Formats: sequence, structure tokens, C-alpha cells
Amino acid sequence: MRALGSRSGLVAIVITGIVAVGFVAAFLVVEWTSRPGVDPLQPTAGAAINPATHPIVVGTTSGPMGDLKVMLDGTDVTGKVTGAGDGIVVTAPRLQDGPHTMSVSYSVGNLLAPNASREWGFTVDTRPPALRINVPVGDGVNTRDVRFAGMTQGGSLVGATWKGGAATVRAGQQGGAWGIGGRLPEGRSTVTFTATDPAGNTTTETRRLIVDTHAPTLSLVGEKELIQLTTTAEPVIRGRVGGDRPKDLLFGAKINGQQIPVLKGADAIGGQTAQPEVADASPDTATPTLTLDGNQFALTPGRLAEGANDIVVWVRDPGGNVARQEFASYVDSSSRFGSSQLMKGAVGDDVTELQERLVEAGVWTGDATGTYDARTVKAVKKYQRKHHLRVNGKVDARTLRALVGGITVNLTARTLTLYRDAKRVKTYRVAIGQDAYPTPTGTYTVVTKETNPTWSPPSSPWAKGLGPIPPGPGNPLGTRWIGTSAPAVGIHGTYADWSIGSAASHGCLRMHIADVEELYEYVTVGMPVEISP
Repeated sequence: MRALGSRSGLVAIVITGIVAVGFVAAFLVVEWTSRPGVDPLQPTAGAAINPATHPIVVGTTSGPMGDLKVMLDGTDVTGKVTGAGDGIVVTAPRLQDGPHTMSVSYSVGNLLAPNASREWGFTVDTRPPALRINVPVGDGVNTRDVRFAGMTQGGSLVGATWKGGAATVRAGQQGGAWGIGGRLPEGRSTVTFTATDPAGNTTTETRRLIVDTHAPTLSLVGEKELIQLTTTAEPVIRGRVGGDRPKDLLFGAKINGQQIPVLKGADAIGGQTAQPEVADASPDTATPTLTLDGNQFALTPGRLAEGANDIVVWVRDPGGNVARQEFASYVDSSSRFGSSQLMKGAVGDDVTELQERLVEAGVWTGDATGTYDARTVKAVKKYQRKHHLRVNGKVDARTLRALVGGITVNLTARTLTLYRDAKRVKTYRVAIGQDAYPTPTGTYTVVTKETNPTWSPPSSPWAKGLGPIPPGPGNPLGTRWIGTSAPAVGIHGTYADWSIGSAASHGCLRMHIADVEELYEYVTVGMPVEISP
């Protein structure tokens, strides 16, 4: 028998010690790796949640817990906690939107870490995210490879689904911009978009889109008849379309580079006459109309300018494909200045009067030629620069209005103001209609001018039994008559000076004799007359 202090006994003691140390180390490792913790899982710390649809989930130990305490915004909610496996669940659907604070603490039989606790914040968000689809613009595209783009709440997950495809993308954190690409089939598709924000709220939007990769066809009929217009400045452009249903097309035209309001084929079916939904506020554009008969159309672009006009007729399908036809039309249908716009190539008395007006404006020297040539273009441009108008060398609507001038009447102030060259020339006092015979309000034009007129009784009860009155001191019209398009209403002189500034007439606008004679020299037929209350 070997003594205790023998070599073999020492070895046994060492081995026993090593085994004991191993057991202790293993125990400590187990204790360390199984120490308790508090881990916010849903939502994570600082994140958002909608507790009406998602419960609050906290990761904890998988073993028994003692002294569990759960606080929500300073209120003990331990009694409302359920648990299973490695965590606890807190149901709190009535939390208000905004920031909240939560804390969890408990104890376990762990030698190294007998207690665990943590406090953190999160946000409640119950509002669905805004979702906008900005691209494509309109309801049609001309390619099957379509890009969708828009805006939503930052960090939201955006998904798009359509027949035969789907895609998802995460919106940017800053600004919430997103974009998705997809290949859609030819024809009509319905695309459903869903945005899910970080709190789990969702918003759904639907877009109906037409994919049309084939351009329509367009041909004009009888355009040769429009090359030279002498009896009208309002042509009717006729043609045929194909490749698409006419009701699905948009119709339009450019007159000398100026786009007229667009017309919808759908508004012209069933024998209807289509007009623009919203009239263009610009006085340089015409008011067009459109009629359809099967695949044949008739488009009236409005009144053309006197002179050479470049006309482009176009149709556009739902996919944005465009077909165009172009031709030139020379117009010489009027010789009265002020009745039509003018441009290079125009000839006649209206051009002569234009050049005389340019002389008065100080931008033309020499005699009038009656031909709208390069020299006239240069003078018109000079006039436009001088009066802060668009410089294009054409007597367009704004330039024509400045050259012709206009009259405004304020019935409350009982004044008449003359405008020329885009500025006020002079304001006159006038008499207006009596209460029983009020002066009408609205926009009219000057239609006649007459020196030393003869007064003829109107067909009105107050004039019954009266006869014509020749020129002279007893004539109710004085020495000048300026007739307007308002029925039986004009601007004229009066020998009854006392009535000026009062409501004394039967609807006309009376002026002092000297004033109306001065005004008469500035007025031209076609000049607008605007009468306001």
C-alpha cells in the first residue's frame, strides 16, 4: 500500500482539483450565459407601434421569474401581462399617439445576476401613412416598362401589385420618396399600392393605367381649301383618325406656335360638340370646338390672324403617342383694324391703319404701305418693348388690345376711362341710366361711329309717339354717337350739362359735348367697352 504522500496520490489530488475547477467553471459559464435580461422586441427602443393591431412584446428569461414588475408611463400594468417561452406580452390598445415610457424588472435564481431591469421609450402611431403616386402623370404610358414613384411616410414599406407582377421597396427615411419599376401588359391594368409605416399602419391606393405602345394615325381632308382664306378667318379643319378609338383621343392644334386649349374626343361622341373643360385665360389663344362622326373629325381652332399662319393639328392617345399634320393658311378676310390679329404677310386697309397707329406711337416713320412686311415686324417689336408686351413682331391679342385701346365704365363712380397703349389716357364724368332704365353691365364692343347723328326713337314705351330729331342743339345725342354691342346703348354727347354725374338717361352713357368729341377721335370700331357696377 502506497503512502498518501506518494507520487500517485499527488496525481489523484491534482486530478480531483482539476475536475472540481472544471465543474465550477462550467457552472459559472452556465450562470453567465443564462443570466436574465430585458430586451424590447416589439417595438424596439425608440421605434413606433400601433398597439391596437400589435401587442408590446418584451424578451426575458426562459425560466421562472420572481418579483416581476411592469410599468407603463408610471402605471403598474403587471396584472395585464401574459407570457410564454422567452418573453412577456403587454396588451395596451388604448394608448394615445405620442411618446411613452416602459420599464420591466424581475429576479431569478442566478448566482451571478439575480436581477434584471430596463427602462426605454417608444412611440405610439395609429395614423395611416399618406401615400401619393406622382409618376406616371396621367392615366396612360407608351411603354410596358413602367416606373411608379411617389411620396409616403419615411421608412414605410411600399408594395405594388398588378396582373402578372408585384414589387416592393423601402421609402427613404428623409422625405419618404419611393420608386418602383414593373413590366405591365399592353392595354388596361389596375395597379394596387400599399404603404406600411414603421408602426404597422397601412394605406392602400389604386391606379388604373393604360399601356399603349402604338401611335394613332391622322390624315387631313380638304386642307388645300384652307391654304387661302378670304371669306372667313375661322376655318374648319377636317380629317380622319385611326389606330385608337376616337373617343379615347385628345385633339389639339398649334397656331403659329401657340397651343389652343385641348379637346377630348369623349366629349364629342353622340353628336355632341366638344369644348375645352377650362377656357384658357390667355387672350392669345382661341376657343376651339370639335365634332366626331365615326373616325372623322371637324376641328375649329378659332379665329386666325390676318396674314400667313402655320397650323399643326395633332391627336394624342392615352399612352401619350402623338400623330401630327402641318399646313400653312394665308388669311385676308377683313380690312377693319381691330377686328382680327395681324402678322407678317397681311395686306389691306387694316394694315394701313396699324401702321398709322404705329406712327402715333412713335415707332414708325414715313407713309403707311398697307403691307405687313419685315419693316412692320420691326416696328411692332419696338412698340411691344416700349409697352412691356411679349416681343414677337405679331399683333397678337395683347398687342392688338394695347393698340386699339379700350373703354371701362364704372357705374358707381359714374366715370368713363379711355385706355391706349396699355395705359390710361383720360377719365371722364358721365351720366348713366335711371333706376327704371339701368345701364347694362358686361363686356361689349364699339360697333358704330357717327358724327352729327339723327336721333331715332327706340322701340320702348317711353319713346312712344316721338319722331326722329335731326342734328342740332335739340338733338338728345349731341354731336357724336358711339354705338356699342349692348342693345340700344351707346356713348353720346348731351346739351343737358346738368345731368352729367347723375342717373338721368334711358341706359346710354351721356358726356359733355367737348368730352365726347375728344373721345370720338380715339375710338375705333371693335374697341372693347367694359361696364362694371
